[in-house]
Amino acid sequence: MAWRFRKSKNIGPFRATVSKKGVGTSFGFLGFRFGVSPDGRKYWSFGIPGTRLYYLK
Repeated sequence: MAWRFRKSKNIGPFRATVSKKGVGTSFGFLGFRFGVSPDGRKYWSFGIPGTRLYYLK
């Protein structure tokens, strides 16, 4: 297991996340999120709010 650092800031439905790899951005609502990772990969995810269970593609 490796240690990971991540800090995020929400501004309405937008989120900016800072990690060791750089800055990623995403947009979402009610368990659905679309974003771009710090290395430029696009992704989408959905989950059950409040449970920390989610699917990432």
